[in-house]
Amino acid sequence: MGGKMKRIIGLILLSLVLLTGCKSKENVDEVTRVTNYLSGLSSYSLTSNMTINRPDKNVSLKVDVDYLSPKYYKVCFKGDNEQMIIKNDSGVFVITPSLNKEFRFDSNWPLNSSHAYLLEAINKDIKADSEASGSLDGTNIVVECKITHKTNQKLEKMRYVCDANYNPKKTVFLNKNNEEVIVVDFDTFTPNSNLGKDIFNEKKYLGKQEEKPGEEETSLSITAGYVMDGCTLASSSKGENTTILCYSGETAYTIIVSKVEVSDEVVAIDTYDDVEFLACGLGFLSSNTMKYYLKNYEVTIFSEKLTVDDYINIANSITLA
Repeated sequence: MGGKMKRIIGLILLSLVLLTGCKSKENVDEVTRVTNYLSGLSSYSLTSNMTINRPDKNVSLKVDVDYLSPKYYKVCFKGDNEQMIIKNDSGVFVITPSLNKEFRFDSNWPLNSSHAYLLEAINKDIKADSEASGSLDGTNIVVECKITHKTNQKLEKMRYVCDANYNPKKTVFLNKNNEEVIVVDFDTFTPNSNLGKDIFNEKKYLGKQEEKPGEEETSLSITAGYVMDGCTLASSSKGENTTILCYSGETAYTIIVSKVEVSDEVVAIDTYDDVEFLACGLGFLSSNTMKYYLKNYEVTIFSEKLTVDDYINIANSITLA
């Protein structure tokens, strides 16, 4: 009887091992199938809606992407203004067509950070995490992995969802509390679309712009509703088209707001490292600066001590009248 019981227990343990092994293999296969598909894309076009959930105000943007292997990108962001990031053989450019302004950008973009709307960055994050997991939710495939976001260290995990044919459906970036911070819902996806290199030429989207009729010059009044703890407004000055606000304290910073004249010639501006999403559009970041456009004004925030969240909070609180 004792020998028979041992054989039964042995069979049960063997069954559990086999079941666990099958489950583990399925898990690995789902991750591998997704990364193999993403790695095999020679080109694609997609449209999506992105929402950034913030304590003060959520930001929503339409994001359209065109990609041509191995390194051509055109990403169009549509909110209050239209702006785009273009990568081609000449470099990486951030363009504000309505103002005829062009930023140069970190040449390692987009694989220098995590991006919820770009399939190549999603694929890179999944492949980089040896513990990435895959599962089935109905007919959808769900892959979860760790991420490394260049400027927002609070983002720790990604959940990527695609259908049975590997068409992207959703990407979610989560923080350590499993709260959804960035959500991208994909609307349309055309794999291996017929794209030519001409659409990735940044010059195509820049040129002579016309001033909008009916806009009268008014005295600029700036309100910065968010002030860093321990800081106070130390001085303010107003010129013909520029206002400067200087804040002193533990995290001193300066805000400069200048009227932007629409130029007949493209204005190239300093190189920036990364981009964040503000209520009014894209915010360009370097080690000690954030720059962005609010209506027809250029806003620059300088500081040696502000965090990315601090820049965002200050920027989103600035209003012009």
